[in-house]
Amino acid sequence: MTSRPTDINTGEGDPWLTVAEFAEAMRVRPVTVRSWITKGQLTATRSGKRKWLVRSSEIDRMLYGERSGTPPPAVYEEMAADAAAREQARAELDHSVADYEWEIALEQSRMAPPDARFASRIRQIAQAAAWRAASIKQRTEDPSFAWEPATGSGGMTLSYELRPDGNRPGPKDAWDRFDRVVAQLGTAMEGPSATAVAGALADLAGAMRDLADGIENRSLRGSESAN
Repeated sequence: MTSRPTDINTGEGDPWLTVAEFAEAMRVRPVTVRSWITKGQLTATRSGKRKWLVRSSEIDRMLYGERSGTPPPAVYEEMAADAAAREQARAELDHSVADYEWEIALEQSRMAPPDARFASRIRQIAQAAAWRAASIKQRTEDPSFAWEPATGSGGMTLSYELRPDGNRPGPKDAWDRFDRVVAQLGTAMEGPSATAVAGALADLAGAMRDLADGIENRSLRGSESAN
């Protein structure tokens, strides 16, 4: 590791990179680059009291070992750990956003009366269910993730306007399918399998999209008959 001050204008042909630029090129966090510098795994030089600069040629050396013949094994390990941490954080964020969208979609449907936006609200829940299914499926790839059974979900009703004894316009067979899938979702949520929950949510998304289509088609036929 080199720690002498340098002139950043002397990097023709092998330009200097800041820690942030080098980290972006290596697809790791800046803190990882600083760690490599501290451990002597990366040659860097100071520009001022706090700023580190790294030659762009260090990228090839770190990745391919062009100077030393082989790259330091610890570098690959840290890069892999860095990538895994970013992927896990992204999956956790996606999961939280999907849960939020699901709750918002249900909230908008809970006390709304059947009206011109009825099918639109159903489509919104369908989309939220699909997002949530995808996010849960993604989380199952993380060995540390475990589904927490939602006690009392059996016999669940998604919202007041979607209850079985409500005034539900549209094809009866589509509503019957919807009721079956909701019951399956409730059972899955009470169990320990995240995969089963993701599958039930995906089925719900499909059933609700078909239900919305049926409601809109029936409404369109009614309008044409009236004319």
